[in-house]
Formats: sequence, C-alpha cells, structure tokens
Amino acid sequence: MSQGQISSRYATALLAFADANGEADRVCREAHRLEQAVVELPQVESLVTDPAAVPLRQKMSLLRAALEPDEMSGTMETFLRLVFRNRREHELRFILHTFTRLYYRSRGIRFATVTTAVAPPPKLADRIAASLQERLHCQVVMEEKTDPSLIGGVVVRVDDIRLDASVAGQLETLRREFTEKNKRIV
Repeated sequence: MSQGQISSRYATALLAFADANGEADRVCREAHRLEQAVVELPQVESLVTDPAAVPLRQKMSLLRAALEPDEMSGTMETFLRLVFRNRREHELRFILHTFTRLYYRSRGIRFATVTTAVAPPPKLADRIAASLQERLHCQVVMEEKTDPSLIGGVVVRVDDIRLDASVAGQLETLRREFTEKNKRIV
C-alpha cells in the first residue's frame, strides 16, 4: 500500500473518530502543531518514527511536550497509540498533514499559501484571502511565505492550484516560449 493511501485511510479514520467525539476542532489544532514539531525538529521525527528508538511511553511524552502548555486530547492520544501499535509511526507526519487537509475540506475551508520574494506588505494576505473567498464561495485560511528566488511578484497556491504572478515565473515562461519558437525555426 502506498504512503498516500495509508495516510489517507488513517486521516479519514481520525476525522470520523474526532467528529464522533466532538473534538474535531481541537484535534485539528493538535495535528497541525504535532506536524510542525516533527517537520521543524528532525530529532523529534527520528525518535518518534523509529520503532526501536525509544519506548512508546517516551514517544507519547515527547508528543505531549510538543503540545505544551495544552494537554493532549483523549482522541489524539488514542489515535497516536493506534498508529504506534500498527507500526505506522513512519507515516505519522503525512497522516497528520492529510488529516488537516481533510478537516478543512469537510468544513468548507480551503487552504491557501501566498509566497512573495520579500516580506509581504501589510494586509496583502488578507486582501488575497478576501478575493479568493469571494470567487470560491468558501472560507480561506491563508499562510504567508517568502522565497527570494521569485525575484518579485507573488505566487498564490489554493489546494493544488498554483497562480504564478512572479518575475521568476514570467522569465521561465519567456524562456520556454523562446526555446519552443527556436526549435521550430531550426
């Protein structure tokens, strides 16, 4: 079974379990924070995802500490124990990420990212989010990123759709068009 199938099945089960327990909002916040901890701290990922690294109770303690000062919900704790019992800890990051996306989708919320070359002007993300909400007729959660390789302009990603209005994107389009045109001439 592929990593995508595994993460999708576990994430779907977690969403159903969290909804049934009335803790879906809290579990979504926890999943996001746990995913960030695993991504940002490679030592946490290696301890949590290696079945032989440390005992289960130490893994659980480490994950609880990532949620400080809040306590881990019973739903999340039960789910994590299931993941570890089924030896799917190496999939945990992807399961948490997929769960967050499924949660947003089930609530009619779209996730978007706005990337600029330098720190974006104040309220840029708010204006883009308002425009997307109007066009998509749903709530949009916006994340801001910077990427100096864009040179200038902006790249907006909504789910799997990418709108590229960056200088680097325009230069790449010109390069492709020039290359294609010259191939036909020769």
